[in-house]
Amino acid sequence: MKPLAFYALLQIPGLALVLLVVLALLRWGWIDTTAAAVVMVLWLAKDAVLYPFYRHALAPESAVSPGVEGQMGRIGHCRTEVNGRGMVEVQGERWLARSADGSRIAPGLRVEVVGHDGMVLQVRVVDQAKATHS
Repeated sequence: MKPLAFYALLQIPGLALVLLVVLALLRWGWIDTTAAAVVMVLWLAKDAVLYPFYRHALAPESAVSPGVEGQMGRIGHCRTEVNGRGMVEVQGERWLARSADGSRIAPGLRVEVVGHDGMVLQVRVVDQAKATHS
């Protein structure tokens, strides 16, 4: 489902509650129709203004990864030097990693997750040409 459609569906309960409260206030005579319309427009405007802040979190690729097994085959980059062990970032998550072949991997290089040993990812450099020039 697209993020905008999902966001709109998430707003329905709050919108329904505000609509019920506004209708009750109208029925009891506590507010007039102009005030009711202003409240509803402001409520919808609030949803429109907040959507850009939620869009990334609602995108399918930002779904919670299923742990270390879910990282297999994903591309990331080295945050620190991987020499024995180091830190890599894969899909916005930082992981402890080691080189699959025991080689040194410089910070900033793109890596692919090829395995794991417990919670430590095994990675290899994606672009060998760039790695040999560093």
